[in-house]
Amino acid sequence: MSEIPFKGEIRRDYLTGSDVIFTLSRDTRPRDFRNDESLYGNKTDCQFEYGKESFNTTIKTVGKPWKLRLMYNKYPIVNSGVESFLENGFLKKYSNYGKSYVVVDTPNHLMKFHEIDNADLYEWFKLLIEGEKMMYEDKKIKHVYVFKNSGSISGGSIYHQHTQIIGLPFILPVIKQDLLIIKENHNKCIIEDAIKIDKERILIEDKYALAFSPFGSRFKGMSIITVKRHINHITKLNDAEILSIINMLKEILKRNEKIFGAHSYNIMFHEMKSSPELHLYLEITPRFSNIGSMELSGVFMNSLRPEVYVKKFRDAV
Repeated sequence: MSEIPFKGEIRRDYLTGSDVIFTLSRDTRPRDFRNDESLYGNKTDCQFEYGKESFNTTIKTVGKPWKLRLMYNKYPIVNSGVESFLENGFLKKYSNYGKSYVVVDTPNHLMKFHEIDNADLYEWFKLLIEGEKMMYEDKKIKHVYVFKNSGSISGGSIYHQHTQIIGLPFILPVIKQDLLIIKENHNKCIIEDAIKIDKERILIEDKYALAFSPFGSRFKGMSIITVKRHINHITKLNDAEILSIINMLKEILKRNEKIFGAHSYNIMFHEMKSSPELHLYLEITPRFSNIGSMELSGVFMNSLRPEVYVKKFRDAV
């Protein structure tokens, strides 16, 4: 009897309580990065280029010719084609059911994210919102995670700018931690308290939003963008708030490149549709090295105090 092909599953690590997604498709991804060497990749082979639309199943395009594409991830972390199952006991596992989309941020292979026009980035943000709404129509999806990996140290595999939307059957530990911190803060909003108290480390501010470098920044040059209005999910953002976020995001990436030179980075959306106590924010994390043993233990090391980073940021106008 032949073995049933492995389609993936999620196992609970009984040593730490962490969920681990086992999937094979990630090893077959095309790669522009080898070890620490940064490559621009071969535009001829890039599947995100004009004329290569048949390599991925497109859900929606914006513009004619298209400027943005929402499509199914050809190399998904989670898989909507697997059957749902749950096995309890000491060895816990369940299916890696979920949905995985990719947004191609620009048709220009070499364009950096902060070089994209504001009008196109507004459409990019609206496409992220539309993708999230589509995922939440599936009642088995408990959390939608939006993130961007850029560069060889970020976890990204190709150079062409793109953003991922992942629909998961569980809530990510980082969101559980956000909710736990709120509870420990007597159910008061951490972000609202930070806005009032962490003024020394504000990077940019306007009527609708602000960006700051947190007091205990885990990474060198880490920053947070948040709206001043308490909302927990990107579908609740109005147009003015979206435009503020876009302006700040571009400015942070542009000035970081001036401060640090070309570098990898991650952008992560902290949000939870079912948790109104959570305050939506974006985390921008420059990456200069891989995670080491101390970070894997849960303790982070940072060689640049946020106060010094703020000064460098303000001087980098």
